[in-house]
Amino acid sequence: MEKARSLANAWDSARRGDAAARAELAAVAHEVARHELAARRVAPADAEDLAQEAVRSFLSYLAGPGEVPAEIRAFLKWRALGVLSDHRKRRRSRAMETAYEDPPEPTVEHPGPIALAVAGQVREALADCRARLAPDARAVLALRYEGGLDAGGIAAQLGVTRNAIHVRTFRALAALRECLVKKGIDPEDAP
Repeated sequence: MEKARSLANAWDSARRGDAAARAELAAVAHEVARHELAARRVAPADAEDLAQEAVRSFLSYLAGPGEVPAEIRAFLKWRALGVLSDHRKRRRSRAMETAYEDPPEPTVEHPGPIALAVAGQVREALADCRARLAPDARAVLALRYEGGLDAGGIAAQLGVTRNAIHVRTFRALAALRECLVKKGIDPEDAP
C-alpha cells in the first residue's frame, strides 16, 4: 500500500513538472515492462525496444489529461502488454502481406533455369490460391494490393466499415498463406 501511495505521489509530482518524479515513474514503467515481456518469453532482441516503447507510451499518457490510475503498476503492466500485442500484430501482418505479393523476379543478371522454374512455380501456385479465395476476399486484396487503396478507401468503395476491411484482409491473407503452405511453399522463403 505504501508503494502505491508513493507512486501516486510521484505521478502528481511528475504532472506538476518534477523531473525526478517523472524519471522515477519511467524507471518503474521500464521495470514492469521488462518483467512482463520476460514472462511472455519475448526474444531478447525485441525485449528492450518493446520496453522502451512501453515507457514512451506511459510517458505520453502521463503528459496528457488522463486520470491517475487506481493501480499504477497494473496500469503499467497493461501498457506493456498493449505494446507487445501491437508488436505481434505488426509481425503477423508483415508476414501475411508477403503471402499476397508476387515473388520478385530473380535479381541476378542471368538467372539459372532452376531459379526461373522455382519462381514460375511460385507464381502459378499464387495464382491458383488467389482463384480459390472467395470473391469478396479477392476483391479486398485486389483493391488493397493492386489498387493501392487503404482500409478507408476500400471501406468506402465496398460500403462497409474500416474494421470489416481489416478483418477481411487478415482472413484473406491467412487463407492465401494456408493455401500456399499446403502447396509446399512457405511465403517467407519464396524466391
